[in-house]
Amino acid sequence: MSERERILVTSALPYANGPLHIGHAIGAYIPADIYTRYHRLKNTDIIYISGTDEHGTPIAVTADNENLPPQQVVDKYHKQIKETFRKLEISFDNFSRTTKKTHHQLSQEIFLTIKEKNQLYKKTVQRPYCPNCKRFLPDRYVKGTCPHCDAVDQRGDQCEACGKQLEPHELKQSYCTLCRGEPEMRETEHWFFKLSQYNKKLKTWITSNKHWPDNARNFSLGWLKEGLEDRAITRDLSWGIPVPVKGSEGKVLYVWFDAPIGYISSTIEWAIKQKKPDLWKKYWKQKETKIVHFIGKDNIPFHAIIWPAMLMAEGSYNLPWQISSNEYLNLEGKKMSTSRGWVIWLHEILDKWPADYLRYYLLCINPAKHDTDFSLKEFQHHINHELISTLGNFIHRTLTFIKQNNKGIIPEPGEMGEIDEQAVEEIGKAVKETGENIEEFRFNQALQSMMHLAHKGNEYFQHKEPWKNKNNTTLYVCSNIVGTLSVLMEPFMPHSAEETRKMLGLTKKPGWDKAGEPLLKGGHRLGEIKPLYPKIEDEEINAFRSNKLKKEQEADEMSNISFEKFKEMDLRIGEIVDVKDHPNADKLYLLKVDLGGSVRQLVAGIREYYPPESLVGKQVVVLTNLEPAKIRGEKSEGMILAADEDGKPMLLQPDKETVPGARVR
Repeated sequence: MSERERILVTSALPYANGPLHIGHAIGAYIPADIYTRYHRLKNTDIIYISGTDEHGTPIAVTADNENLPPQQVVDKYHKQIKETFRKLEISFDNFSRTTKKTHHQLSQEIFLTIKEKNQLYKKTVQRPYCPNCKRFLPDRYVKGTCPHCDAVDQRGDQCEACGKQLEPHELKQSYCTLCRGEPEMRETEHWFFKLSQYNKKLKTWITSNKHWPDNARNFSLGWLKEGLEDRAITRDLSWGIPVPVKGSEGKVLYVWFDAPIGYISSTIEWAIKQKKPDLWKKYWKQKETKIVHFIGKDNIPFHAIIWPAMLMAEGSYNLPWQISSNEYLNLEGKKMSTSRGWVIWLHEILDKWPADYLRYYLLCINPAKHDTDFSLKEFQHHINHELISTLGNFIHRTLTFIKQNNKGIIPEPGEMGEIDEQAVEEIGKAVKETGENIEEFRFNQALQSMMHLAHKGNEYFQHKEPWKNKNNTTLYVCSNIVGTLSVLMEPFMPHSAEETRKMLGLTKKPGWDKAGEPLLKGGHRLGEIKPLYPKIEDEEINAFRSNKLKKEQEADEMSNISFEKFKEMDLRIGEIVDVKDHPNADKLYLLKVDLGGSVRQLVAGIREYYPPESLVGKQVVVLTNLEPAKIRGEKSEGMILAADEDGKPMLLQPDKETVPGARVR
């Protein structure tokens, strides 16, 4: 007997610094879950691994902005993310965390192994340092203009406009994201990985992977064509995995060095839970295993270039077999923006509608080859007029008819006519095409193959008119179409599949090999029949859009203020001379601000984000020609201006120290 096919599936580790949105769901998790559930039905030896990424500057910046210890931040968001995945019915075999001891030890071991093989070296380099904050500025602590495409406000690790990987020192017109001050270049020592030595080897390997999606292959080969450069894999940061080398105190491993190692450490954790601590090696060290990474396109360079080069350097682990990389999901014609509130958070939409609704619609618009657009109205249309009218309707009308006309018992079939035979052929065709499309990572097409069977079932039921004619064969065939659908639905909409099996009276989940066979014999008794789906009403959609996307609408209204109105604003440079807590509000400060000749009191809602000692002496921009107002019982004589960055206020400041009271023009 031949050994079962063996597959290890991973989804990109989400940063534990905020909630997940709908783009995350379709980018790396729903496709991976479909692939895994399908292979489980086929009895493949498959495990699905992921976890939260809890190191690096994304976490540290969030901790600084929220004035919380990093561990408290990652604890909060790991819990929220894990619960969101549960609601979305993502069926991980193990969902871990990169702050666990197992992960720290493994990351340090791999670092030392690569070092022992002479693939790492130390080098003194110039890096941005903020004299105001008294710290080096790695990755997301610095923003500026991309040196490749001149896009402004790009992070120090990657340009979102052109997709180029960046280092903080490469940015033009850079500034510190904490204080908005201009950094200076100072010397620091880092460990570098000899990435440049893997250009030829990676090109040969990637070229041979002809089954990869075009975006992963083309992006990676384009990168290699430009030539790889050695890459710093350590950072001047207090939060992360310490570099395990004497003399490198105060340095931590770069998050994109340690994060993909999380796939391995999570597999090790899974094996320990199975009480087979060495079982993980079968997936990472035995060459027969296929490793499949599901990612968004922004993660392509890390998974297709840097991570494989690390594995090549270490020498004992399997390389990825497939990199399934989706494009971006936009929202109603615009790029999603967490700072503007133009985003749909997963936990919020899953509180409103069933997970299968979201899974179905996101698969319908799956951005596999190009960016696609999420529309709430289209979401409603696809659910009501496809999922409910086609799939839900066929299942309900078939089972209700049998319940009402044959006491809930599947009839013995009579002689099969040509139309009956054609309907049975559609069952086999749907099983074959759905499976082939999933195997080839064509998840939208796979869903349509399944839905096509439901459509054909409706046509067959309507054509045979069992309410008029002899109906035993018709009901037998229709009930077995429903039986097949209960198997085909499992990868896409697992809750719908489970509810359908209950209505069919099936006590066990059939395997994929049973999908094309008659699952229901004559004489089988159905379970309780109930509608599979409720419709989405207009009022629900309108209320959700109004409540959840209100912030963006407010931002749009502000952007429409005429320039004439803007010119009426009297904006002045003010210097904060005193800070006190508002006596009646936990999130407000009372600021005394020198405007050059007068000191005004301002009430500002920045207490969560700025400690008082960081504000005294800071110069800010003040809108002065406002009527004084009482805010929670305290007088406010103006307004300080701030930008909104990922939902957090960033105080506007002059480029250089200015005389208080100077007008901003």
